[in-house]
Amino acid sequence: MAGDTPFIVIGVIQDKIQNSSYSQRDYDRAFIPATTMSAMTGTDLINNLLYTPADPALSASIRDQVYEVMSTRHRFDPSDRDAIHIWDTNEFWTFINMLFLGINGFLALIGFFTLAVGGIGVANIMFVVVQERMKEIGIRRAAGAKRHHIMSQFFLETFMIVGIGAAAGYATGWALIRLTQNLPIQNFVGSPYFSPEVGLVAFVVLSLVGFTSGLLPAMRASRLDVVECLQR
Repeated sequence: MAGDTPFIVIGVIQDKIQNSSYSQRDYDRAFIPATTMSAMTGTDLINNLLYTPADPALSASIRDQVYEVMSTRHRFDPSDRDAIHIWDTNEFWTFINMLFLGINGFLALIGFFTLAVGGIGVANIMFVVVQERMKEIGIRRAAGAKRHHIMSQFFLETFMIVGIGAAAGYATGWALIRLTQNLPIQNFVGSPYFSPEVGLVAFVVLSLVGFTSGLLPAMRASRLDVVECLQR
């Protein structure tokens, strides 16, 4: 029922990425034929036309053609862009994509410096560990341990520190995603989810950070003089 006029529902709109139609949600909208609207209101004036280019790359040329056709019918200069307004959503999404590209670049820069500081912190911890365990290193070397055995030990400890931190980060992120599922933001920003691709990239980056952080301390531990270590 639209006002006092009854209508028969002949279909339901399909789900689409855009969840609204001119400031209203699709589930609050009903569409009727233009001829029916004209008969109900007593006017045949149309204030909106929607068209979708088959190829988004042709959007600009199609927009020029629309101006040409409309200028012929309504007698205005096709170069006068103020005569009718055409909202090219491709331009809007280009702007949005550039905006989010800048945001992602900024966040990536922050993440890089955060990981760099964290890596330096882990490296300092491992240098302290090497300094405090020199006697243990000397005993192991005297007992026949090779340099690569010492390096493997400290590499393993470095990766354990990074791994514990990564596991805590993954768990925190997963918990935040689960908590935000119940927030009333899905209609505006969508539903957050954990991306396996992002998780894989994070795993690779953290592995590189662990390798870089543990390399110098492990090399220093493997190259310590056995006699000097036993004198500690």
